Amino acid sequence: ASASMATDVDADADATDAEDAVAVIDVPLPPWCAFLVELTAALTPETTTVRAHSWRETDIVGGLVRRIARAHGTPVGRVFTAVNECGLTALVGEALASSSENDAEDADAGAERERKRRECAFAVTTLERDVNLGASDGRNTKVVVLVTVPEELHPRGVLEDLSRNEALRAIKIAFLKLANDTDFVKDVRGARTAAHVLAEYESACAVLKGEHVRRATIEAEIASKRGAEFTGTFAGGIAGDVKRRWVHYKSDWTDALEAPVKCLSATLYMYFACLGPAIAFGGLAYNQTNASVGAMEYLCSQALSGIAWAVFAGQPEIVLRPAGPQTVFLIELFKRCDSWNIDFLPTFAWVGVWTSIFMMMIAVSDACAYVATRCTKFTQDIFSLFVCAIFIFEGLKNLFEYLGDDTYSTATALFSLMLGLMTLQLGLWAVQLRSSPYMNATIREVTADFGLAVAVIIASVTAYLSGISGLETLQIPSSFTPSITTRNWWIDLSSGDAYIPLIAVGPALMLTALYYIDMNVATLLCNTPELKLRKGAAYHYNFAVLSILVLITSCLGLPPPTGSLPHSPQYVLALSDVEEYTVDGETQRKVIKVHEQRLSPLLVNVLIALSFLVVPLLRSIPMSVLFGLFVYTGITGLYENHFWERIKIAFMEPRLHPPTSYVRRVPLSRVHAFTCVQIACVGMLWGIRSSSIALAFPLFILLLMPLRSFLFKKFNIFSPEWLELLDAKRSSKQNLGPHDDFDTTLLDETKDNAWLHTTAEERNLGFMTFAEVGPAFNAASLSASLRDDDAVTSRARTKGGGIFGVMSILRAESSSSPNLEETHTRSVSMG
Repeated sequence: ASASMATDVDADADATDAEDAVAVIDVPLPPWCAFLVELTAALTPETTTVRAHSWRETDIVGGLVRRIARAHGTPVGRVFTAVNECGLTALVGEALASSSENDAEDADAGAERERKRRECAFAVTTLERDVNLGASDGRNTKVVVLVTVPEELHPRGVLEDLSRNEALRAIKIAFLKLANDTDFVKDVRGARTAAHVLAEYESACAVLKGEHVRRATIEAEIASKRGAEFTGTFAGGIAGDVKRRWVHYKSDWTDALEAPVKCLSATLYMYFACLGPAIAFGGLAYNQTNASVGAMEYLCSQALSGIAWAVFAGQPEIVLRPAGPQTVFLIELFKRCDSWNIDFLPTFAWVGVWTSIFMMMIAVSDACAYVATRCTKFTQDIFSLFVCAIFIFEGLKNLFEYLGDDTYSTATALFSLMLGLMTLQLGLWAVQLRSSPYMNATIREVTADFGLAVAVIIASVTAYLSGISGLETLQIPSSFTPSITTRNWWIDLSSGDAYIPLIAVGPALMLTALYYIDMNVATLLCNTPELKLRKGAAYHYNFAVLSILVLITSCLGLPPPTGSLPHSPQYVLALSDVEEYTVDGETQRKVIKVHEQRLSPLLVNVLIALSFLVVPLLRSIPMSVLFGLFVYTGITGLYENHFWERIKIAFMEPRLHPPTSYVRRVPLSRVHAFTCVQIACVGMLWGIRSSSIALAFPLFILLLMPLRSFLFKKFNIFSPEWLELLDAKRSSKQNLGPHDDFDTTLLDETKDNAWLHTTAEERNLGFMTFAEVGPAFNAASLSASLRDDDAVTSRARTKGGGIFGVMSILRAESSSSPNLEETHTRSVSMG
């Protein structure tokens, strides 16, 4: 990522910038980075194993040791684990002195052998199947590397000017950076040849070199990509967004072809996730607005705005749809018009016109940057949980209303409730299967991607085969007409009372405040570093495009769309290659890569439009299934909500709290106090939503940003450090780990080089200081018992082939090699 960003910067720089870049490149590399670059020369096809079938620690380590011994003629002694995370296990071994049988060799040969031993040897093995080597982050190992250092002699190269502890620390930091800050592990998994592994390693080193020497340039580029700054010129933010995103426009279409299965699964997932709320909110609005707006309008708004958004938006991964807060606003506006005896549809259209004007003013003035820079997790999590609560509440309320409705029999009401819960449970099971140990990775991935669509189909088929009559099914007009069949699609703005354009300004300001928070928070949550969107956000341009769509939909009498929560972050995850793992009993998820594209958003909304052609099929879907989908959307939206995590902490035993930084560094009473403030804010929003001033609830959402600063500065119960930790959850490992600047920590110790003067006890202490949980062996004791994979395979064929031949050899050799079992036992005990 850093290399590509740096390349973009170089391509756009003028001559002066190019000279500055050259001056920056002259900055010396830190020891850890220079060490990785130096290892490039030590990595050869002879020291590289591709797609090894080994799964035991002894076999994996033994294979690396043998390759180094063959390539360098250097035996390896003790081996310990320096890094074991992110799928990479990095081992450090001691290069031993020459054996006694070589004592008689001439001086030149001895000097050459000593020179080789002082050079750090390097070997890499990629594994065919992931292996559990006890990683601290709970993730299985995909790649194992071994680097050697002399037992008592001083190493050559970058480490020559460092003490022994400094050198070991540099090695540890180097492989932490390689695992965390590059895609080396992911890229080499697909390597078929040793040359491919070498190329990927050189590419990873180039990324780390570029990250260091161009750090200031890259940070400035990232800030400009996010659009989180005022340009000071009219529409400068829009122009900057267009400039950044236009270079990716072609790849936005072609990138979908690189992962067609992911594109299809994300399309089907979001199709059902958008269809259900559109119908459910449409049904709710139909009942609350006296049929002025219904499911037909919601589907038309979704299809029309979604297709236009996929083609013209700056960042099409933001899901655009008529959302819950907009539906609440629309219903409250109807109630006010009804009580004031004002025509609703002309008033609604004028509110949309004014809102569009105000939104365009915000976009051209770069005001979206205020939310991008000032809206913290405090506001984001409150708004996100508020929206999720709407989904869960409306879904459960509609499901349980069947039980109190006399028009449905007891059997029909209970079966409707069962269908909703079935859809919910099947969808959640499919998501949870991704991180389960059952079945293989491909089946788990496909099931998780297509699980929600399959859940809807299974529940609908179950309803059809049950034979229970009277189930409420999806209601869509048989013809393409508005809910009020007597009106035209285009609303006449001149109809109604003459003062309607004037009184529409007040509600338009409230709706603008809602869009200002809703759209920008959705964009913020989609562009968090954890989701790894690399093509850049487009705050101002997206807001300008949205203002035009609000104008068009309002004049058509359609509910205006917005960036949807929690759909937008969920859609980014659906487009991602995701790895889930468990740490201390807590399931964590890491995005490997996001397939950013326009084809999938376009297909989602094309399917919404084509839904009018399959009306009979859609009419067979029970509404209870869609209500279950409602609840599913709300629950899964809570998964990434830090506010919800802190609510759960209040009911946990303290020793079982998740390993988050605020738990370890902020007093628990302050954590609960921060959470209680957020709960009070959500309660306030919910109360306003249900009160007579519900039309003004967007204003209260907007006030959450200054409210945070006022409360915590006024009462002074939170230090700035505590607020930073509570507002941005990071694991304790991240706070102390490879993302910090290690360059200044390498030289904290004395400059006196004590490498040659360390005793065996001191060397052991050094190894213990930098060792992580993972493989730890005396490789010299394994050399007689370890087998080469190719030799085992060859001998297995002579034994009859297949797994039974391999098993017979393993049984025979393990029975005759007690040291193998003893060494394995020692490594387990050490772990």
